[in-house]
Amino acid sequence: MKCPYCKKEMELGFIQSPQEISWKKGDKRPLLGRAQFHEGSVILSELSFLKGAAVTAFLCRECKKVIIEYSDENSDFNQR
Repeated sequence: MKCPYCKKEMELGFIQSPQEISWKKGDKRPLLGRAQFHEGSVILSELSFLKGAAVTAFLCRECKKVIIEYSDENSDFNQR
């Protein structure tokens, strides 16, 4: 995948966590808690007690950006 900022090739990898991975709306860090309790949140990877959570991500070392394509059902390792 080409970086949308600098047009260089991005590296394929993944982001993982021992917790659910989610995006939460707002400019302040929300209180801890599952995404379902935060209006407008998007769950990127459900928590699996055996596997944790992980999503496919692309890294641009030049721009220091990470892109997660959550619309791709193959992005969530726990949904594979």
